[in-house]
Amino acid sequence: MSTPHSSLDPKQVLSQTRAFDAPPEGFDPFAAKPSELLHYGFPRRPDPKTEPKLYRAFQKAFRPGTKVVKAELAYDEIMSRRNPLQRDKPEFAPKGWAGAVVVTSSLGYSPAEPANTVYGQWTQPYVYPVSPEPPGNQTVGFWVGLDGFTNGQVLQAGTAVTVNGNTVTHWAWTEWFPSGAVQIANFPVAPGDVITCLVCAPQSNHGYVSMRNERTNQVVSVGVNPPPGVTSVGASAEWIVEGISADLIPWDMYPLPVVLDMFTFSGASAGTQHHTFDMQPKGVTTEIKSSSSGKALTHSIIASPSSAMVFWEGLS
Repeated sequence: MSTPHSSLDPKQVLSQTRAFDAPPEGFDPFAAKPSELLHYGFPRRPDPKTEPKLYRAFQKAFRPGTKVVKAELAYDEIMSRRNPLQRDKPEFAPKGWAGAVVVTSSLGYSPAEPANTVYGQWTQPYVYPVSPEPPGNQTVGFWVGLDGFTNGQVLQAGTAVTVNGNTVTHWAWTEWFPSGAVQIANFPVAPGDVITCLVCAPQSNHGYVSMRNERTNQVVSVGVNPPPGVTSVGASAEWIVEGISADLIPWDMYPLPVVLDMFTFSGASAGTQHHTFDMQPKGVTTEIKSSSSGKALTHSIIASPSSAMVFWEGLS
């Protein structure tokens, strides 16, 4: 298992990711061979008959007018330093997660199949400095991922926002935990942007991430290899708001740095090799909890098969 964050090597973390060249003009992802999709970093094309929801997500992500660009990757210091004490523990789902989870063993597939694809959409929230100002940065992340709820690794991608004094910064990132995180530096994210994210592990030792910003029509894809000794198990699929500020001690004395009254994941879907599944009927919710009392600081609900909402309640 991985060593804690203090020994993460940024060069090694970056070596586990790959940025794909942009496809040539006229490239058609709906007619391309699987090998061609793989070469340019596109996710696998779902079967329209057996995976209609995932296929519609593929259609939406790569519709005409889409600008597919080569990702510029940089070590993500902020996301890599979260949960440093969890990086060498066998079970990792932290107190800082809120949202929806589907554990694949609950789906009853015979034979059992691991989750290999998860998709979701959200609007990047407006964020403001809080008072009193807490020590250090306050950060919150929004992501979809595979694994991590019942085991010590997770392939994930999404957006984040951090508040440092009066400075607010938004960005996109990906990670195969317990390795460090990588920022997608040329994928601009701003408040109000609608972000779609697809994470897949077509093989147990290879992951792919595709993200789209509906405002800019920009799409980036990143290949992610697991850290040594880790493979994708596909034990769960998640749609998560992560309170990165859980690293503050005691972090729960401060609100999340977001006017979050409600955060919503929509258009959610996930799949295995032969099945597509939704948040309902087998999904469960998870909550951000107080580091001192264990009290739930959020209230998460699965509102429909394809949507989940997270409400911030705090200590009151």
